[in-house]
Amino acid sequence: MKKYSIIFFLKQSLNGLFRNGIMGITSVFILTACLILTGCFALLMLNTNTNLEQLDKLNKIVFYIDKNYESEEEIERIKSQIIELDNTESIKFISKQEALEKTKEKYPAFAEILEEDIELAQKVQKDNPISNSIEITYKNTKDVNTLDYQLRLIEGVAKDAAGVPKIKNQVEVSELIKNLKDIVMLVLLGFSFILFIIAIFIILNTVKLSVYARKNEIEIMRYIGATNFFIVVPFLLEGIIIGLVSGTLAFVAQIYIYGGAVSAINNMTEVLDFIPFSEVNTFIFAAFMAIGIICGLFGSGISSSKYLKV
Repeated sequence: MKKYSIIFFLKQSLNGLFRNGIMGITSVFILTACLILTGCFALLMLNTNTNLEQLDKLNKIVFYIDKNYESEEEIERIKSQIIELDNTESIKFISKQEALEKTKEKYPAFAEILEEDIELAQKVQKDNPISNSIEITYKNTKDVNTLDYQLRLIEGVAKDAAGVPKIKNQVEVSELIKNLKDIVMLVLLGFSFILFIIAIFIILNTVKLSVYARKNEIEIMRYIGATNFFIVVPFLLEGIIIGLVSGTLAFVAQIYIYGGAVSAINNMTEVLDFIPFSEVNTFIFAAFMAIGIICGLFGSGISSSKYLKV
């Protein structure tokens, strides 16, 4: 039948939105704001997790080579002994010159002072005071203490003035960062859940006010014999339209908000890594549309059902 065509219901929905423009705009505004906040929290969670995972990759031990074992044969022997250990995943040899350059890059403000200190030390020692080293990536954090002990037994490990083998072990830092990551992600998930509940509550009440403002219209339709289906569908379509408009506005706003935030933070520091929005835009857009439509349908359905009872 013509009166049940989708075009008819769509026209009814649009007419209803225009007749109740203020309530419709309010619903769109609130839903858009909630979606933007939800998107900001989601992107914050993703970027926090990414940066903490980068820090979590501290599963490395640095083995400093004694200056009396710097020949190619000795270095190859030490490398082969290390790679044969059970908990060793990979190794990387770092020459003293490479270590010096990395130190300069890490502390550019002190590069000149560091160069002068190195030159002074070389005049006394006739050599670069920095040691060659081997960076070891291990497999299992639980067995790192065993690996540390095995490395200390290898002939050629450098020792400090007290005779203690010079091995830099970052396992405690790695475990601390892992625990911190779990806590941060739990807190962000909690905030996101609370925000979602608040958003649903606000949207339900906003749509309910919109439907309440049109209760007389619904009652008149009931008196002239309109079916529940005929009455409800325009309201459901209104909810879908509100959800689609809100999702689109929120997505466009999210692009500029995220881009502005990333640009501002990068101007202050280059330490953090950010996920390019292009990598998550499809997911964000689909999520905004899905949440917007579900919220609109849910709010319209619950709110209008009250006036369909005989």
